Amino acid sequence: MDELKVIKVSIFAALLYALVGIVSGVISSSGVILFDGVYSLLSVLLSTLSLVVLKLIASEKEDENFPFGKAHFEPLVIVVKSITLAAICTFSASEAFSVLISGGKDVAATPAIFYALFSTVGCAIVTVYIDRKNRDKQSSLLQAERDQWYGDTLLSAGVLVGFLAAFFFRGTQLDWMVPYADPAMVIVVCCFFLIFPIRSFWGAIREILHYKVCEESTQPIRGEVEKIADELDAEFKLRMVSQGPQLDIEVNILLEDRSFSIEEMDTIRSRIAKAAESINKNHWININLTGEKAWL
Repeated sequence: MDELKVIKVSIFAALLYALVGIVSGVISSSGVILFDGVYSLLSVLLSTLSLVVLKLIASEKEDENFPFGKAHFEPLVIVVKSITLAAICTFSASEAFSVLISGGKDVAATPAIFYALFSTVGCAIVTVYIDRKNRDKQSSLLQAERDQWYGDTLLSAGVLVGFLAAFFFRGTQLDWMVPYADPAMVIVVCCFFLIFPIRSFWGAIREILHYKVCEESTQPIRGEVEKIADELDAEFKLRMVSQGPQLDIEVNILLEDRSFSIEEMDTIRSRIAKAAESINKNHWININLTGEKAWL
């Protein structure tokens, strides 16, 4: 399974950056680099959780406890990841604010610059790798991984610019700003980082609550169901919800004094399934034929 391979690459890369970041943060006395290292270490734990869930979802073994599948595990994991990342961003920002109002702190700029350059290039490479692998899969978990690395890339780039500025400010009229550079960058970066877990959290919550799928993205399915209903001269109701990698489709068709053969039902199901495949989602289809209009 390609998703498992991508998550493993993300875990190993995050572990490398966690170790380098924590060591570099301690050597340079930089709070923002230490935050980057801790964030990467946390990403390792969260990515490992994603890996376990992906293996569980991909397992072909039947589970009596989950008769309708395990696709809902994916948004649950994203909620946990989002809350955890948001919490560490908030905590780090509050700590940096305390340092800022107490007069800032001096940082060894040279090792910090080398780390920021190394981190920016490396994180950008991992981001592009995950993004390309997820173009066909359209996995929410891989999208969350990609967002983590994209945010880390922007963080590293911002840190690089900040430390370069601090390096050139030394010995000039702006030398007084140097001690404030590191805690100020931590605050800015943490506030920016909150965008990603909040966005992932909202998307996952919508799936858990079975919120309706964006009609624009599922128009091929609705269009095909409308054609089928017109051909049968029938009314219909279409319900669609997304749970992780799975799209659940329920079609209710109102028919009076009409019966269908198994072949006709299979044809209808195949037409809807073909339309569903065009949006790159695993799908589950339930078709009901009824003479009762109450559900409309």
